[in-house]
Amino acid sequence: MMKKASIQAIAIAACFLLLAVLACRPIVTIVVTATPTLPILAEATTPAIITTPTETPTPQPTAAVCTLGARWVADVTVPDNTPFAPGTAFVKTWRVHNSGTCDWKPGTKLVFISGDPMGGPATVDVPALAAGAQTDISVNLTAPAAPGTYRANYQFQAPDGTRFGPIIWVRIVVPGTPTPTIAPPPTGLAILLFSAEVVQDITPAGKRIRFYWRTQGATSTGIWSGTQTRFPKYWEATPPSEGTLIVDVETTFYRDPVMTLVARDAAGNEVRATAVVPWACQYHWFFPTDNRACPAYEASTTWAAEEPFERGRMIWLQEVRTGTAVYQKVILVFYNGGHFEKHPDTFVEGVDPESDPAIVPPPGLYQPIRGFGKLWRTNTSVRDRLGWATASEQGFHTQWQMQMAESIGIPFYVRRMDGRIIRAAGWDTGSGAGEGAP
Repeated sequence: MMKKASIQAIAIAACFLLLAVLACRPIVTIVVTATPTLPILAEATTPAIITTPTETPTPQPTAAVCTLGARWVADVTVPDNTPFAPGTAFVKTWRVHNSGTCDWKPGTKLVFISGDPMGGPATVDVPALAAGAQTDISVNLTAPAAPGTYRANYQFQAPDGTRFGPIIWVRIVVPGTPTPTIAPPPTGLAILLFSAEVVQDITPAGKRIRFYWRTQGATSTGIWSGTQTRFPKYWEATPPSEGTLIVDVETTFYRDPVMTLVARDAAGNEVRATAVVPWACQYHWFFPTDNRACPAYEASTTWAAEEPFERGRMIWLQEVRTGTAVYQKVILVFYNGGHFEKHPDTFVEGVDPESDPAIVPPPGLYQPIRGFGKLWRTNTSVRDRLGWATASEQGFHTQWQMQMAESIGIPFYVRRMDGRIIRAAGWDTGSGAGEGAP
């Protein structure tokens, strides 16, 4: 019994040991297979974790538009009213400062603009000069032969012809007794100096202008602007004896407008002086011209058709633009007598007939068709004044452009098929004077 009991005990113990091993195996399996590095690897490769931040490009600053400027610093030689014997050669030297933000480029000059040249050159080369720097500029002169006080006025000029900076001058005295004159004595009223300088461009098409004047005997002075003629701007110039005025002008109707200084004395006498402001039009004409009037808008390039008649011609424009306004399918009628009319093209493709077979032109002449034909057939005035067509219509590309206008009767220009330019006035009214169109 004892031996059997021992065997049973051993068997029971073995079973418990087997159960323990079996019970522990899942734990071992879990420990081996539940590798903690897997989620770490997945986390390391996910794009949610940014190890090297994206570099944001630094915005480049917009280059500022520089301005030309100059300032007188000192008279190095020949201060005002220095006496010289008649015919004496001398050298005038100024010290000047580049007060603008633009460097003075090679080709910059000092230009004689008024007064007595005293035998000096019309222009003097100015050395290239960085903004903020200063230099000395000299001009060789000769004292006049006759006694008196003499002055020469100069101004700086950029290589492109733009004048800038204040007026600088040299003034000398040639001693002696002036030769008596039989001319009547002056009234005492005079304009000694008047200048107009552009100091800044104003977007989109304006200018800031600085006026300078010096008068003698004036009790009142004023400046008329030449940027418009029908309603010109006017500024009081005070004090009347000498002063500076800075004004902002939004636009000009004319290229290089002329400014006029008017000075009056207590007796009502009046004298005038003018100064030209270098000012290009905002837009360019599509053809070469000496016309000082400015275009109102960029030129329109459009598909067109043209047909000659016995006493004029028709031109059809598919589409032209004036700023935000769009004109489509326009017929221009030019009569040989110097008159024009503008009509809408009402021809509808597939609805209106191209021509009227009952209308038979004389030999060698034509009945106009489509839009030209509909206008010609339905408007007896146009038909009677134009007569028959002398050739078939032809298509081509053309340019059209409107001029700035100060009143009704707006002028415009259009290129004919042969390249000639037609000018007419009255785009807004629908008719007016037009260049003859033979």
